[in-house]
Order: sequence, then structure tokens, then C-alpha cells
Amino acid sequence: MGGYMDKWYLNRFTLIGAVLILLAVLIYGLEFLKGPATSLFYSLLLGSSEGKTVLFLIFMGSLLILNPILSSGKISIKFASRDIWDSKRYLKYAIILVLITYIVGIFIEIWLRVNFGVSLFTVFISLNPDVTSTSIMHSHVFKSALGSIVNSLGVVLPLNIHTGESLFQYISPVAYLIVVTLPLTYIASLISMGNRMGFYRLIIAFSASLVMIGMFDGGLFSNPAIIGFAGLLGMYFIEEPFSPGNLMKPAAIVLVIILLGLTMEVAGSNPDYTQLTLINQIQPVEWNGYEVLSEDNNTVILKSTQNDRTNLISLFNTLMGKTDAFFITWNFYSYI
Repeated sequence: MGGYMDKWYLNRFTLIGAVLILLAVLIYGLEFLKGPATSLFYSLLLGSSEGKTVLFLIFMGSLLILNPILSSGKISIKFASRDIWDSKRYLKYAIILVLITYIVGIFIEIWLRVNFGVSLFTVFISLNPDVTSTSIMHSHVFKSALGSIVNSLGVVLPLNIHTGESLFQYISPVAYLIVVTLPLTYIASLISMGNRMGFYRLIIAFSASLVMIGMFDGGLFSNPAIIGFAGLLGMYFIEEPFSPGNLMKPAAIVLVIILLGLTMEVAGSNPDYTQLTLINQIQPVEWNGYEVLSEDNNTVILKSTQNDRTNLISLFNTLMGKTDAFFITWNFYSYI
């Protein structure tokens, strides 16, 4: 029965993968599909445009198309008398690569704030030439590195797909690490699907696609990173025959990550006021409509009267053309 089910899944992987890639192409090319697709996948990917949805579908679709080729037995490579297509070993490699990327991303975020002498619990906003944000809780440092490469190659993307290139001038070149870890994670995830049950391969393709989105857009505490990482860990610890106990360790690890993220969100919140640190201020700022509690050189403290999202949108308009970038404290409680 298990062999029949594996064949059933494998025979359909190519078709499912092709459909997902076709859907990605249609979403990218047809304007009327962009909004619904972004809304449909928002809670999973937290994408403000169709970009992450398109990439997710391409990642998952291509993994499903390529997997039957590796698992068909037509490609057989041995090294030192060992079959190199050891699925669990490569799944471990994928998990390690993902963790390295997430941890390095957090260190780059810390370095950025230490470099400017501001609190770690701040969101950094670059305004020139376009708006890009990044924080320890939702990082875009690797996205900016990829964006700088895309733009240097002259690739033209739709205006609503943000590459985050304006951020790259402020961060460490170490962010180019993503150029190595992202494709290696893809390859390791593909090989790790090799000799597993069909349904398990589908879970790995889904989880790996999410986790790769999180690697360059969001970081460790983002939705795609947590959901994808949970899936990869679950597949690593699962044994045959299946037992719910196999999932205790991955569940505990993911719970620790979620609690750590929530703790940082709450501990780093400043509900009393909003503090701004302006970087490379070009012109004086008119604070009309804001209640300014204090202003000293490049540091401004405002009374908090609305949630962070509304406040940020207002500040984008106020500070655009007046300063190149700014740091801002956050208030987790403003969304409650």
C-alpha cells in the first residue's frame, strides 16, 4: 500500500509543480490576480505585494518537478561506497543553513544599531531612494543584498515589488551570505525529499519554500520562517512507524522561538512615547500634527497617539526628502 501511495504522489508531483509555476506566472503577469493572490497568502507569507507569493509558488513547484527525477533512480552517485542521496543528512544540512542565515541576519541587525548608537529595539527605515524597513523582529537585510544584485543586473520588476536596495548602503556586506545559503538550502531540501513517503516529500517542499522566503524576507521570527522551520524540523525528527511523540522535540524548539520573539516584542515596546533618531537630516522637519515632547539634535520624542503602522505611514510622508533614514521605537501594545 505504501509503495502504491508513493507512486501515486510521485506521478502527480510533476503536474502539481507545473500548475504551481503556471499560477506564479499568471499572478505575475495578470494585474487582476495580484490583489486576490496577495490577500490569499498574506497570513502565510506576510507579503505586501505579489512578489513573495510568486516566489513561494516557484520554489514549491520546481521542487515538486525536480524531485521525481532524483528519486527515479536514474541518477545514482556514490562517494566512498555511500549513497550520497541520504535524505535525512541533507535535511539536517538544510536546517543548519537556515539557522546560520537567521542568526547572521540577527547579528547584522544588531551591528546596524550598535554602529549608530541606538537601541536594539528599534525599527530602521531608509527613505532614499525608496522606503525600506528592517528590525530584529522582521528583517530585510538579506532582501536588500539580493535587491542590490537584481538592480545591478538591470532587472526591471513591477513598481509594487520592493527589492529593499535602499537599505543596503547601511548594512554589512556580510548580507551577501544569502547568495550562498539560499541556493544551497534549495539543493539540500530537494535532495532531502529523495526516498521519503510521498506525503512527506510534499511537506518538505512546502516547508522549504516557506523557510527560504523567511531567509531573505522576515528572518527568524516571521510567519514563513516559523511555519517552514517547524515543518523541516518535524520531518527531521519523524520516524517510521509514525508516533506523535516524534513531534515533541520540534514542537518544543518552535515554541521556544515563538516565545522568544513574543518576549522581545513586549520587552522592547515603548508604550509611553515614540522616539525617532534621524540619520543624515537634509532639511528641517515641520512637526505639524504631532505632539513633540522633546527635540535634541537628531533625536525627537513624540507622544504616541496611534498604532505603529498608522504612525509609520504618517512619518514616511513627513520625513521623505528631509532625512535619508531614521530609527523608531515600537509599541506592541498599540495593536491591541
